[in-house]
Amino acid sequence: MKHTRIFDAGLGYGSISTLETLTDCTIVKRDDQWWMFAAGVDPEINLLSASLPKGVPLSDEVWQITLDPTDTRKPALLAGKSRSSWWDGKGGRHCPSYVKGLDPEAQRWVERIYYAGATHHQAGPYSIGYLQWNGTERVDQSMPVFTANAYWEHGSVYEPNLIYHDGKWKL
Repeated sequence: MKHTRIFDAGLGYGSISTLETLTDCTIVKRDDQWWMFAAGVDPEINLLSASLPKGVPLSDEVWQITLDPTDTRKPALLAGKSRSSWWDGKGGRHCPSYVKGLDPEAQRWVERIYYAGATHHQAGPYSIGYLQWNGTERVDQSMPVFTANAYWEHGSVYEPNLIYHDGKWKL
């Protein structure tokens, strides 16, 4: 088996000078293009993306981190925190999980990236929320879908894995 190193913090990330690390990725094919959604430290923990060129197979090694359009020394963030900062503000966004499913209210298929977020510190306690693609950009949500309240949940509510099955979003 051949092992392929896609990104390496020790070697840097090309023109991006502010990114310290890239981790916890989820990979998905969207419209004939492979995408990676990951957590990165820049200098706060946030969600970022990388992609292969359209039509290129997953086995290729030419992944490119999506750059901030206003400053190519920085990675582009997946979404702002205009609505969610009260619950995922200082603790960052971690462990993305991509899923596509039917929004029961809108009665249309939507793409979501669920993640763990924390109000005060990256060590938690965490809540689980999502960003939803609106056709143009990913939009943060004003409320988490799950919050760690019980003592035993505080160290275990992170790294959400989601599927959409049988008409339900399953965490």
